[in-house]
Amino acid sequence: MKIALIGYGKMGKAVKELSQKSGHTCVVGLDPSADVSIDFSSGEGVKKTALSIQTPWVLGTTGWSREEVLSIAQERNLHLLYAPNFSFGVALFRRMAKIGKTLLKGFELEGCEIHHEEKKDAPSGTALKLMEEISGLTFTSVRQGKELGTHQLLFKGSDEEIELTHRAKDRTLFAQGALLGAKWLLGKERGIYTFDDLIEEEFPCPLEKSLQH
Repeated sequence: MKIALIGYGKMGKAVKELSQKSGHTCVVGLDPSADVSIDFSSGEGVKKTALSIQTPWVLGTTGWSREEVLSIAQERNLHLLYAPNFSFGVALFRRMAKIGKTLLKGFELEGCEIHHEEKKDAPSGTALKLMEEISGLTFTSVRQGKELGTHQLLFKGSDEEIELTHRAKDRTLFAQGALLGAKWLLGKERGIYTFDDLIEEEFPCPLEKSLQH
């Protein structure tokens, strides 16, 4: 694949390094001749990208207006895969959280997310997604040091508590997910997808589906 990197910060460099090890070609910036664009830029620039991009687009940036950008994507008929987090562990974490909320009747649930001090948006995109999925859930946001990303949930019962934690240790895991997302997107018809669509197709969870009925 020829990959156009939108945003060339720490995540963009991680994607480039992993891509080149896998035999792909990378260029920095929008490139209409690329096979796919992978975007880890800033929330402020996502709308501008949506108005001009011409390639399939894997969007891992957070802090953008979903309503506004997805409206543009629909109008332009973009080929888009987006997610607040491209970690398989976080996908599993969210599944476990939703299953726990369904099964642990009477338990209160609270969350905390910790990221490096340079991260601008709070709560994190992952926390916002969880709050969207689980009614009544709130998150405390902490910005400190060089923390890559920790998400914690506490299920509080009258006689017991259950803690669920996902802690990112290396940016490579997000780059791996984005590259897999790029390959998966190129095999799909033009449209708007999320990383959840990929996860549900490639790694179906019978228990989660049974609890939805």
